[in-house]
Amino acid sequence: MPQKTLSPWRLFKVLISILLYISASAAWLLFAARDLISSSSDFDVVGGFFGTAVWLIATACLFLHITTPKPGQSANTTEKDQ
Repeated sequence: MPQKTLSPWRLFKVLISILLYISASAAWLLFAARDLISSSSDFDVVGGFFGTAVWLIATACLFLHITTPKPGQSANTTEKDQ
């Protein structure tokens, strides 16, 4: 099955998405979550853990979305039909 060509616009969207994901992850993990979790307020600590849990779940969902084959895509097999 021939692969689709990657248009410049699609490549741009993929690269911008990766950049935004890495930037948002770094901002959350390095700045917001650290300050929230080490805060003296219980509300801030719960918010920090909840936000980190949401970030982790979103990361797992994004990974599954990217790695799961699309419907109609068959796996490449080397077996011959019998």
